[in-house]
Amino acid sequence: MPNFASMFESARTARNAGRADEAERAYAAAAEHARAANDPLALAHALRHLSDLARERGASDEALTSSAEAVAIYRTQPESRLDLANALRLNALALDLAGQAAEAEPLWHEARDLYASSGIAAGVQEADGRLAARR
Repeated sequence: MPNFASMFESARTARNAGRADEAERAYAAAAEHARAANDPLALAHALRHLSDLARERGASDEALTSSAEAVAIYRTQPESRLDLANALRLNALALDLAGQAAEAEPLWHEARDLYASSGIAAGVQEADGRLAARR
């Protein structure tokens, strides 16, 4: 049976090659593997990618489910501040897609603050832009 790293790499390769369906199946398999292995950080990482792919195909409910679970996991891992910011970003994007802009706004603020404290200018700029567009 393949390990998480090889499953994840297969998913990444498929996504980079434009094979989104294959990538989504591979990320889902990696998430199942991580869940079975009780590896929360690997699970959260796979869930982030599943959320992004679901959002890209317009499946806001699936994107929300995956991103919300990833956020919940990262909130229990204090050393994962940048990962939390990335998961919050995806959760906010999914909420925006679902027409829940009011629910997304505090997530954009939190992600922005985490990106700022991590020195990730691109994350700060994106969050600032999303927040400014709401005014």
